[in-house]
Amino acid sequence: MAAIGLIAAGPAAAEDHFTPLSARVLHAPEPVRGGDGREHLVYELVLSNDSVFPPRAVTVRKVVATAEGKPVETLAGTHLKEMMEPFGVLDNKTPRTTIQPGGTAKVLMDVTYAPGAPAPHKLDHELVVSPGPPGSVELSRFGAAPTTVVDRPAPIISPPLRGAGWVVINGCCGENTAHRHSLLAIDGALHEGERYAIDFVQVSPAGLLAEGSNKVLRNYPFYGDEVLSSTAGKVVGVVDRLPDGPINFNLPPIEAGDAGGNHVVVAMGGGRFAFYAHLQPGSVRVKVGQRVRPGEVLGLLGNSGNSNAPHLHFQLMDGPVPLGAEGVPYRFSHFTAEGKLTNGGPFFVNGAKAKQTSAPRGPRHAELPLNLQVVDFGP
Repeated sequence: MAAIGLIAAGPAAAEDHFTPLSARVLHAPEPVRGGDGREHLVYELVLSNDSVFPPRAVTVRKVVATAEGKPVETLAGTHLKEMMEPFGVLDNKTPRTTIQPGGTAKVLMDVTYAPGAPAPHKLDHELVVSPGPPGSVELSRFGAAPTTVVDRPAPIISPPLRGAGWVVINGCCGENTAHRHSLLAIDGALHEGERYAIDFVQVSPAGLLAEGSNKVLRNYPFYGDEVLSSTAGKVVGVVDRLPDGPINFNLPPIEAGDAGGNHVVVAMGGGRFAFYAHLQPGSVRVKVGQRVRPGEVLGLLGNSGNSNAPHLHFQLMDGPVPLGAEGVPYRFSHFTAEGKLTNGGPFFVNGAKAKQTSAPRGPRHAELPLNLQVVDFGP
């Protein structure tokens, strides 16, 4: 007769431990080759302060992503402060790496590895946080948020614009840009539809964004440029009823459905959708249900919706709506790298003359241009 309440001998069971934070990966990363020639795994960690012994503010000191037990990305010090921020209003007194009791924060991750190397099957994370008071039973160093890696190739698509001098504003991957940190509560869930989104603006041969005052729409030489379909597919969404807004770098809140302004959504197959936003009113040339091919004109670049100044917002996503979907990676079939902008803010907001590095330069194929790269898409 078996003894009651005894456990058979065997390997030691894992032990439970209290931790002041919980962590989760919102969307399993997919690899994409960036304009720097490296492979990128882009994703977000959401951290919640669940401390109870006692409830306290918790400061994150280090986040380490590991693959097969080896560190592949470490965020600490200044880099962690740049890539982490609490949800809600930030003040000047609380460090960006500190989470109040019951609060949450996001950490923007970008794991890179050599081109052509196989993607890791799984990523794990180690968090190092400020210790609790004397006698605390919560760990200050612990593992969290394992995630699989979705190893499918990012699609290769055509450029959505023609010509030289296109600047990647708010682009991927390892910087805290307006797109990278735009985790939004949409229909009751957090989504990052703009994970790989790009705002395209064009620098003139004179190195300027606008000819004359940057407060006048028509002073932007690329305002009204043709926006081209990057893929074949079926048009599943069109808005063409909103006016162009004035130049405004302090935009008020706007309804989620109008944020993209006049736009086109194309279902390209494989559960992926292309989104072209902020088009000129009355310029959309396609209708819902219409089939399009790469290079077909969809509309004209404008400034409608949640737009500071004329630009094309472009992204791929896993659903037909831009904010309630997840952004997915893509690669442009070709472009010529013309360098990288070093004064993005003054150039875009203040109309300053562009300053850019001479590298990277040269023809690129099947890559995603990265934040502030300047590219030539050709004729």
